[in-house]
Amino acid sequence: MANTERISISVDKQRAGRIRSLVESGASPSISSAFDAAADVLLARVAESEAWWEETLRRCDEAEQHPERMLDFDTFFSEVRADIERLKKKGGRVR
Repeated sequence: MANTERISISVDKQRAGRIRSLVESGASPSISSAFDAAADVLLARVAESEAWWEETLRRCDEAEQHPERMLDFDTFFSEVRADIERLKKKGGRVR
C-alpha cells in the first residue's frame, strides 16, 4: 500500500447508504474500491473534456489559418438540418 494515500471525505447519509449497499451486494469489494471507481469515471470525464477543448482550439486555429476550407453559413446549416432529419427518420436521438 505504499502508493496509496489515506483521505477523509464526507457524503450525505443517503449517498453513504447507497455506497454501503453496493458493497453489501457485492457490486464493489469495498467502500474504497467504490470511490476508486467513481474517481476513475470523474477523471475520465475531465480528460475527455480537456481533449474536446484541445481539439476545438486546434480546429479554430486551423479555420483561422485556412478560411478557404470553411463552409459558408447556408451550406453548414443545410447539412446540419439534413443530418437531423436523417436521424429522425432512423429513430436516432436528436438533442
